[in-house]
Amino acid sequence: MKLISALIILLAFSFFACESPSSSSETEVSNLNLEITDSIRIDYIGKLNLMDVNPDFKMILLFDPQKMKFVSTDFEGKILGEFSKNRDAPDGFGSYPMAAGRFNENKNIQVVSMFGIFEYDLEGNLLNSAKIPRDEILPFSGRADAKREIKFVNDKILLAGSIARGEYNKTQPEFYDTYLQLVWADPKTTTFEQFLSLDSASIFQNNMSHEPSTLSTSFDVVNDQLYVISGIDPFLNIYEIEPPYSKLKRIPLELTDYKLNMGEDPKKADPRAISYDPSYGIIQKLVQVGDKLLITYETGYSEEDALRSREKMSQTEWEDFYSRLKEKYKLRYQILDLDGKLLTDAEITNGLSDMYVGRNGALWFLGKAETDVEEDFYTVYEVNIK
Repeated sequence: MKLISALIILLAFSFFACESPSSSSETEVSNLNLEITDSIRIDYIGKLNLMDVNPDFKMILLFDPQKMKFVSTDFEGKILGEFSKNRDAPDGFGSYPMAAGRFNENKNIQVVSMFGIFEYDLEGNLLNSAKIPRDEILPFSGRADAKREIKFVNDKILLAGSIARGEYNKTQPEFYDTYLQLVWADPKTTTFEQFLSLDSASIFQNNMSHEPSTLSTSFDVVNDQLYVISGIDPFLNIYEIEPPYSKLKRIPLELTDYKLNMGEDPKKADPRAISYDPSYGIIQKLVQVGDKLLITYETGYSEEDALRSREKMSQTEWEDFYSRLKEKYKLRYQILDLDGKLLTDAEITNGLSDMYVGRNGALWFLGKAETDVEEDFYTVYEVNIK
């Protein structure tokens, strides 16, 4: 592996709206920062997203979304295995996973989709499966990258489970009253158990219509407690991990210049539409890093830039405008202690993408791909809080 020194980058979205009551303009509380301490180069032609890093096994799991292919490597960047599963194959998991695949204790790849729980070896041989009965399958959405992970908790698998449409739609208060954020996937009983309602004080209980994408939950398990951020809602909620999942704390997040999407008048919203407005702020991810927490988020545009983004532009004008926005609005991160106290809020600088995992007290980021140059390799960085 090759040593480096630097930090991180990424862009940000958002649209003009009300600022979060918990936002601040500039916060600098401590000298803690994110520092790149090592890197791994992976030679690969195609597109790769990060899924998992296992420092104990010295293995990395990536995913090619264009070829729907899993790619595993060692810490020297050598490819250990590649495979893809056609949705119609008898050993396939369906069209898309609900969250990133992850190495289990047997060095195999665990995948959860709406169709069940599947275990593959590095070459793609199906070792175990627990398929959901056809009449019990729910339309969970998902991501095939590290922005949404699975967690192994005792004999179950914990993950976020978003359902955009069901008995109620986004324009109805009942949609938010009955919305459940997390899922226990049980390989032994072949069941998915949804749980954890939205907090009664969250932005989603303001009688407005919210896009389902804004409800995508971030979570981690810390000291046998659930740490949860409900979509764009700028609060850290801490719950007991056992039923009835009692709330222990609700902590406001001091997010810099965060433009909170207050929702749309339900009478004007299209109940069938599922869209995303990239001009509002969004909280991307929450992870534990040793005795700290890391949150990454996009702030949103100024009112002027938000209005400009809605104007008609030529292709050239739009490309120039978007290029300026990428430079102006960087992805931000916060470091908190385990009680939710803010320690650092800063921009992520050039070099790293928005895909990362926290493992063994360190962070592992996928390097940011060059947009104007087609490269034939990817880099995974080890990043530490210092």
